[in-house]
Amino acid sequence: MGRRTLTATEFTFHQKYVKDGASFSPADLEGEDLLELFEAWAAQLSVADTKDDTRQSWIEVTRVQKYASRVVVVSMSVGSYGEAGPVIDADSGSKVFDLTEMQAPTGQVRGVLMVPVVGESAYYLAEQSSRGSAGGRLLGLFRKHFSQHSNSITLVTETITESEAWTQDAALREVELRLKGVSADIADGPNVEVGTLSHIARPTRGKFFPRGLLSKLGEDHQVVRKVVGIPEAPDEGEVFVTLELDGRQKKFMLGNGGAPALRQVLNEGAAPALSDGDLVAVCVERVSDLAARTGSSWISGWSTP
Repeated sequence: MGRRTLTATEFTFHQKYVKDGASFSPADLEGEDLLELFEAWAAQLSVADTKDDTRQSWIEVTRVQKYASRVVVVSMSVGSYGEAGPVIDADSGSKVFDLTEMQAPTGQVRGVLMVPVVGESAYYLAEQSSRGSAGGRLLGLFRKHFSQHSNSITLVTETITESEAWTQDAALREVELRLKGVSADIADGPNVEVGTLSHIARPTRGKFFPRGLLSKLGEDHQVVRKVVGIPEAPDEGEVFVTLELDGRQKKFMLGNGGAPALRQVLNEGAAPALSDGDLVAVCVERVSDLAARTGSSWISGWSTP
């Protein structure tokens, strides 16, 4: 199915045009509920609304589901167009057909909106696949819609890379560098195509890497190369880290902006995509961590179908 990662965005609502104005609960926006507003808005979106010709991105909302009392799941088809070329069968290497500039190979991704009954924050979590992510497009469209919908309340969104508990307190258990493979001529044999090469470094059994290493991995790719023992590796490889906190382990894809730029890995490339229930369970765990930072909590019944 292809590797999928997860990003999170926090929604807060404030008095419009007033500096340090009042804040509003997403569940009570002057009598309106964000969950109901978002669900109704998403359900009426057409391809004409969501397709992004500037970025040549195909985005289509295929299903809007109220998964539980405080959770809405939006399923979307996402892909890119604009470049013609042959479609190749990965097993045989033969051409299947020619793709035109206006044809977009697509995949399915989902967005999950979680709105607590109490508190001043709601959360939108977006699934991203190799085909792309519709999360940013959908958020931009909803911000515009809400700005026109309300004359007294403004919506503020903030991308949450990962909770401080994981970026600051978790122990670093594993570092992995993945590189695109190259062709190799085997003596007296065929030319071998290698898809991905993984170089993994783990500390001595029962121990962890130094706490400060995580931030250095994002700041300097040379550090990554040294840790995995491949000092001459190219810079374009993907870096993954496995963190452990309170007995739980999570794998993250490391971005280019240092330790906080982490995207949680939902499934590896060879594994199937998570079911809606499993995806919501991951989102609940993530939102629970985020809510704990502000002294609030997510009640399990809000996300139980």
